[in-house]
Amino acid sequence: MTERKIIKEYDVHSYTQYMWDKFSAYDSWVKDQGIPVLSGSFVADAREVEVDDWEQRGAKGALLSFSDQRVADGYVLEISPASSTKPRKQLYEELIVILEGRGSTELWYEEGQKRAFEWQRGSVFSVPINASHRHLNGSGKDRVRYVALTSAPPIIEVFRNHEFIFENDFVFPERFDARNPEFFDKEPEYLTEYYGGILDTNFISDIRKVNLVPREARGKGNKNMYIHIAGATMFAHVSRFPVGTYKKAHRHGPGAHIVMLDSTGYTMMWKDGEEPTRYDWAEGSVISPPAGYWHQHYNTGTEPCKFVALHASFALASGGKGGGVEQLEADASDAELRELYIAECAKNGVEVAV
Repeated sequence: MTERKIIKEYDVHSYTQYMWDKFSAYDSWVKDQGIPVLSGSFVADAREVEVDDWEQRGAKGALLSFSDQRVADGYVLEISPASSTKPRKQLYEELIVILEGRGSTELWYEEGQKRAFEWQRGSVFSVPINASHRHLNGSGKDRVRYVALTSAPPIIEVFRNHEFIFENDFVFPERFDARNPEFFDKEPEYLTEYYGGILDTNFISDIRKVNLVPREARGKGNKNMYIHIAGATMFAHVSRFPVGTYKKAHRHGPGAHIVMLDSTGYTMMWKDGEEPTRYDWAEGSVISPPAGYWHQHYNTGTEPCKFVALHASFALASGGKGGGVEQLEADASDAELRELYIAECAKNGVEVAV
């Protein structure tokens, strides 16, 4: 078959635009929160972004409405010393990464017993769907900051009823068994028969200590582990790559929010036909590549780089089976990017190893 020219008929489907114009349910909810909204694809340090009083949560917060993806959105929350958030429940999923501070979380269903677990910097956990919960700062002098990803956008767009989403008494015992005193002490199960590895657990005390498996196809020395946590359909993955290396450029569908844990470096991000944009990162940075954008992570620091990526529900992935991930192999056209990487590593006395 002869090659045919591909053109884009439209950027936004007319029915999608109509629904946004007519209802804008999620956008209206965002506006009602009365807190800062960060757009774009990147924040340099979520520990330092401006936050304001979030009345619904009894803490300070900011929303991360990145890349206009509408399958998942993030937020940053700050809990003052010796205080806690207001009790709440929600009919959507949520993944949380503790950036700084220590404390605990209480969860319960109306007819069940309250369960609690303690967390610290680097802890990762999921709030089970529709479980009542509150977060408590365990320090009398230091604040808590965390970053979270939720499936709120599609849920709010579908139901368009806040009472149903935030005041619903339905219980999901298969997601959270409040009668089980050891629910959050579940022994982690590593399933290495799956490509990239899967960790099945209900709570991670320190994401930096999770065991990883090799993923050399993504780059020299790369290691990886996918995370299924507390029965959620949203998931995470941890990635580590050595000093003087980078991850090969790749692209995928919407909803990924990458939280940098260690080292320093930068990410080059672009879509076909455009020049790459550079984003410099360090611990606390959050990057969210728009759907279909190529992105490549470069470690320029003197320690291995590790990040945790939070993902939208697999049920929203393109194609119903995840849509796959496309990757670019190195070729001669990468010479300029390589020279830049060598120069940036040299500033830190690092020798490029690839």
